[in-house]
Amino acid sequence: MKIIISGFQPFLGESVNPSELLIQNFQKEIPQISTVILPVEFQSAFEILKIEIQRQKPDYVIMFGQASGRKNISFEKIGLNWNQTLHPDEKGYKPVDGAIQNDRPLALMTKFPVDHMVEQLKLQNFLVEISFSAGAYVCNNLYFKVLSEFSELKSVFIHLPLLPG
Repeated sequence: MKIIISGFQPFLGESVNPSELLIQNFQKEIPQISTVILPVEFQSAFEILKIEIQRQKPDYVIMFGQASGRKNISFEKIGLNWNQTLHPDEKGYKPVDGAIQNDRPLALMTKFPVDHMVEQLKLQNFLVEISFSAGAYVCNNLYFKVLSEFSELKSVFIHLPLLPG
């Protein structure tokens, strides 16, 4: 079984991104899993991950990001076909509010077994939840594009709470 796990670099003035730290830990502890740390950029984040997916042909793609205001680990069930943000990405690009891909549905649902995974993790006392909004920034943009372009792939986006401090 092949798995690609991705995370993001810090952004919006943060000095650390918990998803980047998680990916770095995977790189050390489980080198058999392919990992990639992505820039927080609307265009290049997907392009970088797309190249890895095409090259490796994984069974699963698990994308991690951070979400302020969340207390639990959030498994995103859908990717929204929508960009809307007040903040430009790390390259200074700010997309026009609206659809990511005009010819696609408003939302796409993952084929990853989110319900089962969350249920199993709750049985082990993990603070997890199912979320129906990955936001409208780079995380959601990446997730929607992966769900759209690799529709048969079992992929999921998981938001992590901010680290204390």
